Amino acid sequence: MMQFEWPEGATWRVFGVDAFREGPVKIVQVGEIRQLNPPSTWSVHITNHALMPVASVTMAAAVVDINGKVKATQPLIAIKNLKPQQVIRKEIPVRVTVIAPTDRVVFFVKEIKSETGDWKSVDTDVAGLIKAAALQLPVP
Repeated sequence: MMQFEWPEGATWRVFGVDAFREGPVKIVQVGEIRQLNPPSTWSVHITNHALMPVASVTMAAAVVDINGKVKATQPLIAIKNLKPQQVIRKEIPVRVTVIAPTDRVVFFVKEIKSETGDWKSVDTDVAGLIKAAALQLPVP
């Protein structure tokens, strides 16, 4: 069974997975921002724990059903020039699909461009990681 380090604010409804463990960018906090009129928006805080700046980071939000199957993925706007130890907060309204009451939102790193090299996530690997994480956070 895989072990996960959950970011602050992670619940069965919203969490983050580390698609690039060796990478410089980490998800430190996630959250659901409830509004007077639904739907909610979702937030993610990321940090660069490397010694060099990261030129570009693209995060993505995946909508996952009760069984851990990815229904849709929505990329966030790329974050440019993430300095070492800097924490950035991004909010996103998920518009790619209708979120059912038992669906979850999962954040992950989609792509990184830095001086140490470029990296892009593989959809099948991320889907497996999300499914394993979703099984550890069952829907109540």
